[in-house]
Amino acid sequence: MIKDILEFCGYKTVSDLLNDHMTESELSYLFVDLLNSPYDAKDFIEEEVERIAKDIFEWVDHEKMKADADEEAYQRYRDGD
Repeated sequence: MIKDILEFCGYKTVSDLLNDHMTESELSYLFVDLLNSPYDAKDFIEEEVERIAKDIFEWVDHEKMKADADEEAYQRYRDGD
């Protein structure tokens, strides 16, 4: 999914996107988070890429929207609505 987001934003690498749209301070905090929680590194990176894509490039996660709508419809069905 990150590859699709990068392509949407006109980037080929995560590092280019992050370097272009994060301050030095933000990158430093991200680096600390990555070092302190290496098992969560992929999630941290995905969150930042998605945040930048939404905030700057107005990217919309259509897959998540559909999944949320399906879940809501299932909950209404299950609840008898």
